[in-house]
Amino acid sequence: MIDPMKHNEGLLDRPTPSRCCLDAVICLVAGWLLYLCSCLFVVPSMEVGSGFEVDWQMMAADPFALVGRFPHRALAPFLAWALGFGAEDYLSFTHGLHVLLIGSAAFVALRMRAGYLGALLVGAAVAITAPTQMYKLHWNGYTDPICYTLFFWMILAARTPWLFWSLFLVNLTNHELAGFLLPWLFYLRRCEDRAWRVDLCWIAGTCAVYLGFYMFVKSQAQQLFSADYFLSHPLFPGGTFAVWNLAIVHLVTTFGPMLAVLAWHQHGGLARGERWHLWLVSLGVLVIFCIAFDWARHSNLLVLPLVLAASRFVAAGRLHQLAFAGLLVVTSVLFEFVPPWSSTAWPTDHLANPLILTRTGLLVISEGEFNIGFGTLGDAVLRWFPEVWHILLAVHATGAGIWLAGWGMTRLRDPNGDRAGA
Repeated sequence: MIDPMKHNEGLLDRPTPSRCCLDAVICLVAGWLLYLCSCLFVVPSMEVGSGFEVDWQMMAADPFALVGRFPHRALAPFLAWALGFGAEDYLSFTHGLHVLLIGSAAFVALRMRAGYLGALLVGAAVAITAPTQMYKLHWNGYTDPICYTLFFWMILAARTPWLFWSLFLVNLTNHELAGFLLPWLFYLRRCEDRAWRVDLCWIAGTCAVYLGFYMFVKSQAQQLFSADYFLSHPLFPGGTFAVWNLAIVHLVTTFGPMLAVLAWHQHGGLARGERWHLWLVSLGVLVIFCIAFDWARHSNLLVLPLVLAASRFVAAGRLHQLAFAGLLVVTSVLFEFVPPWSSTAWPTDHLANPLILTRTGLLVISEGEFNIGFGTLGDAVLRWFPEVWHILLAVHATGAGIWLAGWGMTRLRDPNGDRAGA
């Protein structure tokens, strides 16, 4: 076992091409097995609801028809169509994306020198938490898992600028939220390569190509969720205050004790400024919530720094792997007692119940499709917050307790007697 606090190598190892391919196959098989295990806890739904999955399914029948409310988010429907799933088997395609997501997370851990057992543990953490389980019920048919997967591939490609920024462009065609993580992506490249001028050129080029694609689609199709929609339905500041709080509730209830490894990662003596991964991704998510209300989706981007932190944790020694396995067990048991996966799960249902949101003026529903407005900061602080503060306090305190537990884990000693957090 390596000591991740002391090594001066890059973020990733440098395997031979044959070893890399073999490990990729192993991780993909592990991803499939872990996904099957996750289905013992949450069975994936095969019914199309009334949310955005309807649009993606319709687009999967003919991705070139530019139909639906966001025809510019074409990547997943195009892949479903190209691989022969189409509209009828679209949900099967999206559930299959979870296998790729879990396997990619495990592969990142393996490349971060976590070993095969460590990679399996990190993959299991992704399998039992929100990035997988939320998309079997609440967000069934949504395409976010491919977004997370592409970010993991970008971590793996961080030494190769042309591949790195090409994956970024592909990710933009799945969802434009990828652009909000540009500060983190720029920093990720700095961890492996100091050629920042090259990256600025690539950023300008990829953004120009995507903007051209977006404007072409806009000229050919009727879009509901375009940039114009978000500019005309501002969320900031009142809605943003509520969404930031709801995002914390979501993270605590759908990642649970697994968040402790983030605290360990922050308080340990890490090399190469790795603490920045959490804060730069969090910054991007917070900015997203200045315009978007989907806290239970976009906050799942925290899986990116979580996998990096978890990979370092399990690489620290056998005792850390045992502690991580314990976190997996405790998290799974908690989720069985308080399942957070449905749209009516407690406590989110009470905090974000439409009756409460409209009564307090935080949500203003007008005539027309998705013609939703948001209240002022005064509505959020003086009307909504007094009704829900006791639940928010309990969940925030739970989150603080998890963070303290992670800080305490920096005192763990591996079998050699070295303290990981020293």
